[in-house]
Amino acid sequence: MQTQLVAENKSLGQTPKDPNHERRALDAIVRAATEIPFYSKRGGVARGDTLAQTLSGMPILFKKDVRAALPKAWVTKDRDTRAELLSGSLELVETSGSTEERLRILWDKGWWLRQEARAMRTNSLVARAMDSVGSPYKEAILTTPVCGGGVCHTGDLTFDERLDEPHLFLNMRPDPTFWAADDMTRMLDELARHQTVGLEADPAYLAALAEHAHQQGRKIEVGGFVQLTYAQTTQAHLRSIRRAYAGPIFQLYGASEVGVLFMQGEDGWLHHAPLTTHVELLRVKVPTPGSVDVALVVVSTLDRAAQPLLRFVVGDLVSVANEATARFTTVPSLRSVEGRLQDAVVRPDGAIVTCAAIDRALAKIEGLVQFQLQQREPSAVEIDVVARGDVNADVKRALEPLLHGVRLEVRSATAIAAEASGKFRVVRRSFPIDVQATFEAAES
Repeated sequence: MQTQLVAENKSLGQTPKDPNHERRALDAIVRAATEIPFYSKRGGVARGDTLAQTLSGMPILFKKDVRAALPKAWVTKDRDTRAELLSGSLELVETSGSTEERLRILWDKGWWLRQEARAMRTNSLVARAMDSVGSPYKEAILTTPVCGGGVCHTGDLTFDERLDEPHLFLNMRPDPTFWAADDMTRMLDELARHQTVGLEADPAYLAALAEHAHQQGRKIEVGGFVQLTYAQTTQAHLRSIRRAYAGPIFQLYGASEVGVLFMQGEDGWLHHAPLTTHVELLRVKVPTPGSVDVALVVVSTLDRAAQPLLRFVVGDLVSVANEATARFTTVPSLRSVEGRLQDAVVRPDGAIVTCAAIDRALAKIEGLVQFQLQQREPSAVEIDVVARGDVNADVKRALEPLLHGVRLEVRSATAIAAEASGKFRVVRRSFPIDVQATFEAAES
């Protein structure tokens, strides 16, 4: 699989624009709604003249709806899911479940790597680095070792055991809070030994490694670029990373259920990746202090034969960049990923304060290393802070205007633990929000 990916990527250059996105998306959605038992048993779809008209007549899809259906409901009737899973033609992947229960998803063989590489190539700098004239592209991955349907790359594995052709999996521990100095030194050494061109990293994991590198007087040795994904990136993460890495950093935004949705370009905007999905951006109907043009991400997959998801609520909030020109499809570009809906603070007046808004409010507090807000009820928030020096008063002062009407308690902490998934959450809210009452066009 990896060899095929390298061959497909050789000298491909930047991913081109898709001028027929709307028509191709409409055909793919109607085909999935007609041929996949999960949808056909629900009555299929009434096709409209346009993509928007067709989508408006379809219900939105939540994780609980997907979880309730058996694997055979997600492929055409002529396919044998059990046989194809045994042969490897289908892959069963378990998502990380950072804010909800884990979800099992069917992937067509090799689908993730193909669409991810295509999305990355929308950035011309990344495309050039992936072509790596005169040498093969080499990528290192730094995130939780918990992946797929089980656990991989955990324990005490050798460099060669964690090397999968162009990809090197660096981490063997489920929580960087418990990394030993030797673990981090090994990873720094392996980046140099591997001659890594592109590093794909969870921002919290890379921030921890960069802090260690800085203390040792070393640098993160990556020749081409870093792309941050898997979890929300904070300004504190970026400050830590910049202590040991001065090269290009880009954001890649996607989800295991649907693929890569947006890749940050050299212009700073996040642009929709063509051919893999159509994305609807459902505008919020309540105030969003600290953020502008906030929308809920709803996704329809276009290039998957197995388990195509239609109007699937990923659970993320974004800021739509109305002033940017969409580069590759008709889907608008983004200013920023604002964080999980379940990781947003809900004020007593009904306003939503996103993770990114909270982070922007704290951005100028230089000593801040990591933080997490806990909201158990609308009227109160507890904030745990890891910092160099005492910044608690600064944190409270910065957040009070944003969290009007909410009682704030700021506490010093030595560390913030990862979730069971291995990811770190900026906010942990304990009560739900009504999606259909909060976002436009979600009523259907």
